Amino acid sequence: MRIIHTPDFEALVKQLRRPYRQIDKDLALLEDLQHGPRPQDRRLQNMGGMQIYKARLPNTSARIGSRGGFRVIYRVKDETIILLLLIWAKSRTVDIPDSEIRRVASQY
Repeated sequence: MRIIHTPDFEALVKQLRRPYRQIDKDLALLEDLQHGPRPQDRRLQNMGGMQIYKARLPNTSARIGSRGGFRVIYRVKDETIILLLLIWAKSRTVDIPDSEIRRVASQY
């Protein structure tokens, strides 16, 4: 599977890069998505039939484990493409509404 960073995802990573200098190292953990959705990732409901998952990633810059680290939303487009849609730091933003996730996912 190919992992594609959407422009929305890249913009959010750019914003997070200043306070969290090691974010690129943390994002490297998503490379195992090349084999499909990870078993620990939660599939989101009520997404209009789209396969959308929420993943936890540790934040090594803040020395917080995956529970308080980053959240990544990704969409399995088909058998060959995974789209990284959104990312945020759990310590700064508790959650993103389902309507916003659906809006971003439907663009791609």
